[in-house]
Amino acid sequence: MRHLFVLLILPLAHLSAAQTVAPVPPRTILVRGTAEQEIEPEKLDLLLTCRFSDNVKESGRTQEQEQGLQQVLKQAGIAPEKLVLEDLSASGYGGFSKTGNANVALTKVYRLTLNNPKILNTLIPQLVQTGADNLRIVNLESSLLAATQLEVAGRAAANARQKALAVTKQAGGQLGNVVAAVEVLPGASLSEVLVEGYQKMGAGKYKASEDRGEIATPNLRKIVVEAVYDVVFEVK
Repeated sequence: MRHLFVLLILPLAHLSAAQTVAPVPPRTILVRGTAEQEIEPEKLDLLLTCRFSDNVKESGRTQEQEQGLQQVLKQAGIAPEKLVLEDLSASGYGGFSKTGNANVALTKVYRLTLNNPKILNTLIPQLVQTGADNLRIVNLESSLLAATQLEVAGRAAANARQKALAVTKQAGGQLGNVVAAVEVLPGASLSEVLVEGYQKMGAGKYKASEDRGEIATPNLRKIVVEAVYDVVFEVK
């Protein structure tokens, strides 16, 4: 009778040990938080492209055009040194050699630095009237950029928590601590921490979060500060 009792106890002990070895995986939720803010630039560069293609070797059209640009800048109160020649290229008109052809296609690109971008609306039409074929705004700068980036990043993280809290509450759970949080950049590869968070949510969610290929059309007059964070929260 004593031997029979031992045989009955051993299977129960083995079953109890197996149950304690396998841990219960934590429940998590992966959400994407976003935030965006536009700030006015304090400084920018304006690239002006001017093209000439009719007998420029024997005319003063290029000099006249540059004088017209300087006159516009003078009327706008912009110092002459703010306008510099960025690039110059020439080619034979119609595909012929530059040396044996009187008609030479000439392209000039000027860089105009503006410390007062607010005058753009009145300045651009005047620059076009001088013969500028193309205008492009580049190098927008602001002393508020660094502080704004931190503020927008905080709002993106708060947006992620707000979304996770709403979903968890509707599901009858309680939102826990952050498991992983990574900033998502257009075209950037995924980090190991973020991949691990994605894998906890399943392959479908991982693929959806990886494909962030759409980039919104930028605002050419303002600096757009954007922050996107993927955050994994524990659900209790």
